[in-house]
Amino acid sequence: MTDPLSSNLTDKISQETYALFPTPVTRYSVANHEDLKRQILLWMKDQELQETTGREAISHNVTQIGENNAALNDIPDLKSAIQSALQFHNKNAYAYDTELAVNDSYIELANSGAIYAPHEHSNCIYSLTYFINFDPDKHAFLKFRKNVASNHYPILQLDSNNITAYNLTEATFNMEEGDIIIYPSNLTHGFDSNQTPERITLTANIVTI
Repeated sequence: MTDPLSSNLTDKISQETYALFPTPVTRYSVANHEDLKRQILLWMKDQELQETTGREAISHNVTQIGENNAALNDIPDLKSAIQSALQFHNKNAYAYDTELAVNDSYIELANSGAIYAPHEHSNCIYSLTYFINFDPDKHAFLKFRKNVASNHYPILQLDSNNITAYNLTEATFNMEEGDIIIYPSNLTHGFDSNQTPERITLTANIVTI
């Protein structure tokens, strides 16, 4: 009887393609989203629209509701949900052995025709987007873009005869209301072609403390 684990097998694998250094992006579904959404919408009614945010150069038809970090400070359940999502992501991603905390956060309302140009966040480790009011059939998905630039070597891009996980330059995935999407802050992201109004999200940047 032949041992199937024998080292004498003739069909040893000799050709493989490896995916090295994958980028971790987490989709975390908030269990108490409906209650949390109700609290956030009530909170928004008492908040002022921010005339300037410093992000006007990369966004269009996007309005910030309330001051930075105000929602997390005023709604304990929101802060708790963000922390739970963050812990889950870090455990399954880089597993940093340090305490993580929100450094900056803001709630934004994207209207019809809203766009957010591709961008990154500096001086932080992770960034996240919480979809508070979101209809996948009507609102824009968050998109991620591969950085193909280099300060040292030219990047040669050729036409491909099919799409693979290795030649994608832009990617996204299914997102639902109540999802928190967490990603490395230096991963280029944004959205375009938001079809209808009332796309409400919270963005937060994460640092070590």
